Amino acid sequence: MSGRVAVYSLLLFWLTLQTATATTDTADKDVRSWLRSMVESVRNLNYQGTFVYLHDNQLESMQIVHTVDAGGERERLVSLNGAAREIVRDDASVICVAPDARSISVSRGGVGGGFRAVFSMDIEALSEFYDFQLLNQVRVAGRDAQAVAILPKDSYRYGYRIFLDSQNALPLKTDMLDADGTAVSQIMFTSIKIEADLARTEESDLAGRENYHWVQRETGSVNHPALEDDWEIDKGLPQGYHIKLRTQMPAEREGPPVSHFVLSDGLASLSLYIENGGSDPESALIGGSRIGAVNAFGRVTDGYQITAVGAVPAATVERVAAAVRHNSR
Repeated sequence: MSGRVAVYSLLLFWLTLQTATATTDTADKDVRSWLRSMVESVRNLNYQGTFVYLHDNQLESMQIVHTVDAGGERERLVSLNGAAREIVRDDASVICVAPDARSISVSRGGVGGGFRAVFSMDIEALSEFYDFQLLNQVRVAGRDAQAVAILPKDSYRYGYRIFLDSQNALPLKTDMLDADGTAVSQIMFTSIKIEADLARTEESDLAGRENYHWVQRETGSVNHPALEDDWEIDKGLPQGYHIKLRTQMPAEREGPPVSHFVLSDGLASLSLYIENGGSDPESALIGGSRIGAVNAFGRVTDGYQITAVGAVPAATVERVAAAVRHNSR
């Protein structure tokens, strides 16, 4: 009898393990499905609403209208508090209007760099650096939502807690989390309408603004040889981070342009700037600096100012800045 009891106990234990594993696998599959639906919803749905952005003890309120039709994708953002600002993005350009400064800037780019950029990701590629978890169900902006978590496997990236609309997986609230699980920034809709027949976003009202200062911003040359030949950057980067963009930017003072690199792991991103003249001790940034979720780290090498900055942990910008090597040495 005792032998049968032992066999039965082992069988029960094995079944318990199998059930737990199956539940974990199902939850993992479910959370990935939610995140894939989120990526599609942010890109393809028509929606308008008001959201608040909390960062560095400051609260910003923004109005957003996002539409997709035969003419492409379009997004309009209008600030509701603080300095008046308006941003209109489409597939070809970005227009920024600053009434207080009486200025309008136009640059190349597209909606991919706007609200959608925060929620565009390759789930399978990210699984090497993040864990995904299905959390509880809550209500946000008067709508039922499913909470999911994206948690980093190391200290070189923040985590995320995202609350997705139960009907269409549109993100209604997003918390960026530090290593302690504390929110370092938050984006949350306070009201939102999701409508299939939402009218295309209107053009920014430029009437009466003919006397504004207009600035045409160019993204710079992506294939400048100095970016490839003068600096070695790829070696020594935190695992998963790769250079996504290389450009040249005009210097604030007379002198050679500033080399600008954008690095990303597919979710987190940061900028790296290399500027000649870093030997000036009054203007050089040496060491770390932080404002809210954004960290920066600077150092000077061979007369160049090296600065890494982005919404990533302090360890990330420090390691990226340290990875830069001048090929002449």
